[in-house]
Amino acid sequence: MSSHQPGTRDATVGPVELFTELLDAVDELSGRIVDEILSGEQVYADATLTPEQLLEIVSTNVRCLLEMLVGAPESVDAARMAGRLKAEYGIPMASLLRAYRIAGLTLWEEMIARSAALGSSESLLRVSSHFWGIVDTFSSAAAETYREVVDEIDRRDQRARGVMLLSLLEGTAPTREAEELLRRLGLPILATYLVVAAELDGTGADPLPSIRSRLRAAGIPSTWTTWTGEHLGLLGCPSAADIPVAAGIIAAAATSRVGASRPFASVQTAKDAVRQAQLSMECVPPLSVGFHSYGSAPIDTLLAAQPSYASELRVNVLGPLSAAVDAEPLLDTLEAWFAADGSPAQAGIMLHCHRNTIGYRLGRIAELTGRNVSRPADAAVLYVALRSMRLTPESLGRGLGRYI
Repeated sequence: MSSHQPGTRDATVGPVELFTELLDAVDELSGRIVDEILSGEQVYADATLTPEQLLEIVSTNVRCLLEMLVGAPESVDAARMAGRLKAEYGIPMASLLRAYRIAGLTLWEEMIARSAALGSSESLLRVSSHFWGIVDTFSSAAAETYREVVDEIDRRDQRARGVMLLSLLEGTAPTREAEELLRRLGLPILATYLVVAAELDGTGADPLPSIRSRLRAAGIPSTWTTWTGEHLGLLGCPSAADIPVAAGIIAAAATSRVGASRPFASVQTAKDAVRQAQLSMECVPPLSVGFHSYGSAPIDTLLAAQPSYASELRVNVLGPLSAAVDAEPLLDTLEAWFAADGSPAQAGIMLHCHRNTIGYRLGRIAELTGRNVSRPADAAVLYVALRSMRLTPESLGRGLGRYI
């Protein structure tokens, strides 16, 4: 029902005059709009935005909207202010847009009631598209600003969480401070922890898409940040039995090289775990996708930890072989032979050739390197050198890594 009491006004009053008249009733109209917003939205009762602040937002927007209807220059400053404040106070986007619908309907109903009393309903209908167009412009501007503010809040929150996580991973925080950081990051104080390092490729792509929600669905809380070119995560597994579950989820999500530390019980040792996760990541061949857990391949870990020595070993042991014309089939044969546990027949099946061919190539390897795979000490050196080649960029394009 309209609050307007019709009098003996001239029936020729047009929309502009009507809009001007409504400007004098902004306070009363805004109060009605606020009452309806509050009656249907529990979020306002739970938020720190007061009814007085909401009334100011509504009245400012209603006044600006009516002023534009009577010819004032277009301005969405009031709408942007509404979007910013509601985002900062945590009012949902849906509630923001609903408020504009309520305001638009309340004003339109009031206009219809007043124009009917004055006999100018037809002229009001002719400007209906203009009216609802302004309402739509206001709500769109408010929504755009809302998204901008929420994105900025998320970025600030992410930066803050990143700083807290790095403080934990340094392992230098006193026990009470570490416990407070864990609480603020949503991680349990008593848990089996795991550090994960994922390689960033420079494109900005997430190396572990949606990993936090995937882990959360399995009951495993985690927090993540970017540091020194890597995506680092700290997982708080409720029990040791959750470690293989977490590893499976991470391996399935990986889009780059990913490594995980050994499980640990105290965040005071997190710094060591970070190094373990980084070394584990280096145990995955370059430019490939894969997941590696610390301790699952000690030789690879040793080579990753000593890259200069690994390079020296590779050159000294496999250099003569790599320089040969038939280097690629020889390297493939050596790798297949190790993968087949020293069986020439099985290696031949892997390489689609006769076992005699395998024997010939192994003899050629012995001739070039001075090391015979039939001697355990020589075989060990060849194996370590081959692993070193697999874990370095120089191995790319040689077909290595297909069997081991």
